[in-house]
Order: sequence, then C-alpha cells, then structure tokens
Amino acid sequence: MTMAGFAEALKTIAARVPETQVLIVMGTDGIPIDKLVVRPAPNLDAVAAEYTTLLRASLSAAADTGLGELKELSIVTERMVALLVAITPEYFLFAALSPGALTGRARFALHAAGLALEREFA
Repeated sequence: MTMAGFAEALKTIAARVPETQVLIVMGTDGIPIDKLVVRPAPNLDAVAAEYTTLLRASLSAAADTGLGELKELSIVTERMVALLVAITPEYFLFAALSPGALTGRARFALHAAGLALEREFA
C-alpha cells in the first residue's frame, strides 16, 4: 500500500471517531509506518512506543498460554484511551483517544480499517 493509502485509512478512522487524538499504523517493533495527528498532545509518540512493549508482552502471553493470536489491546487511563487493533500478527493500528471516548465506535472503525489494510500487507 502506498503512504497515501495508509493516510486515507487513518483519515477515515478520524472522521468516524471524533475523540481521536493520534492514529498510527505500526509494527510490533514500535516503528511507525504512518501517523495522523488530529489533536497534538505531549508525549503521545513516547506513549505509543511504551505501549508497544506491553503489546509484545501480551502477544507472548496469548501465544504461550495457547489462547491464539492477540487481536486487540485496550488501555484506559484517567487522561487517555489507547486501543491497539491487529492488522496482521506483525502490524497494528494504535489509536489514542480523549477520555470518555465511545470505545465501541472506535473499535469498530479500527477493525474495519484493519480488515482493509490487511490485504495490503499480504
């Protein structure tokens, strides 16, 4: 997929989820492939990188316990909702949302985009 294709997918998510702060297509290594900043906030790149460590640990735990591949990881704090949704086993969509975000709508938008992007990684 071209960078324009990734950018379009991220813009579609942001249009569907008004609480979006940042969206990132990233590998499990934490390296971003593309990013859309909707509402700049300090440290969101660092947050995404730190949550990648948690993502890798969760991937290992799911595999080690026989639960299969990790499809989604949600982290809710006082100041942010973070959703990581699998595109493939190696690539994820990271969404940083404002507190109080409608996570069901966000999860749906991320899963829909993930399905569309999955074909591009095959």
